[in-house]
Amino acid sequence: MGAALLGGAWLCRRRTGTAGGWLAARAALAAALWTAAGSAVLLQVSERITGPSSTVAARGLFYRDAWKLAAEAPWLGRGGGTWRSTYLAAQSRPYVGSQVHSGYLDLLLNLGGAGLAVILLFLLAAGWLVAAGAPRLLPPLLALALHSAVDFDWSYGLVWLLLFLLPALARAEKLHHAAPDNSPVRPISAKSPPITGGPGRLVPFAVQHRLLRVSVVTLLCGVTLALSVLSFQMMKGESLYKQAAGASHSEERIPLLRQSLQWNPRQPKAAAALSRMLPEPEGSALLRKALGYTPEDAALNWELAKRAMRGNHPGTALYRVRKGEALDVFNVVKRVEAAEGMLDMSVRKLKAGDELRGAPERRCRIGAAAGVPSVG
Repeated sequence: MGAALLGGAWLCRRRTGTAGGWLAARAALAAALWTAAGSAVLLQVSERITGPSSTVAARGLFYRDAWKLAAEAPWLGRGGGTWRSTYLAAQSRPYVGSQVHSGYLDLLLNLGGAGLAVILLFLLAAGWLVAAGAPRLLPPLLALALHSAVDFDWSYGLVWLLLFLLPALARAEKLHHAAPDNSPVRPISAKSPPITGGPGRLVPFAVQHRLLRVSVVTLLCGVTLALSVLSFQMMKGESLYKQAAGASHSEERIPLLRQSLQWNPRQPKAAAALSRMLPEPEGSALLRKALGYTPEDAALNWELAKRAMRGNHPGTALYRVRKGEALDVFNVVKRVEAAEGMLDMSVRKLKAGDELRGAPERRCRIGAAAGVPSVG
């Protein structure tokens, strides 16, 4: 830091000379302030980088586990929200991190190598458009693309809007500079070279071009509308779930959670919360339905395991417990609860067996007291 400060002051003195002493002093002061600010930032982040629980080490752990998980479905991925719903089962050490902290790895998990290749081609095309049309916009595009490799920037829709906006701005700027001033726009003539549209038919090029544009715009509008509807459903479901979480009585929570699942049935936390307030068999049916959307959700599987341990089928209970533990490997509380639940089921089954074996003896004693001879 000191060497950089002295070097900057020396360069300023070389440029300004003795007559520019005031400018050199101001430059030296600016360099000192920049050095102090940089040192303060380094002191703040050094603990996160090199400390015992550093960000670098944590991300390295996330990335290793994510690569192992991605290897299970390398081509087409495992669907949206893969890391959030399966990281408890994939982790090699206990940690809490529902975000993988890498946009590229997240896409690889969700969409596989095919989806990631499409996104990489899009980024390359965007970089080429920006570099050719407006190079000054290239640094922000590179910042978005590079920082997304080590954080979950792509979880925010605004980042994707910027990734589309920057190449669009660059293209518009290039066209604006390329067009001559006051140049008349040539209208598309209906007398354009015809293209054969079938036997004995000629379709004008302008008409065909217009139909193609209308088809593309219609398709994009349909996709946008469908995504907007899905986004609204998810937003409405999340809003109702938060209202239910803030309610003080179960009578208020149950209808809110039901409405939340009606808007967004693919919401495992709402299904798990509602199942805890429902009796059998409605609660188990709700959990099984929710597992149809997220079969590897640890919370849903554990709720089913707890219900199975309160039932009368040890085989089903053991299967659910093992699956719940496999989806949440390092959860000691669940393991203790599972041991207690299975022990309680064993005690109940033992008592039921004793009562069943003791029933004939009680009937014999009652019959003897009444003077009825026993048979066999």
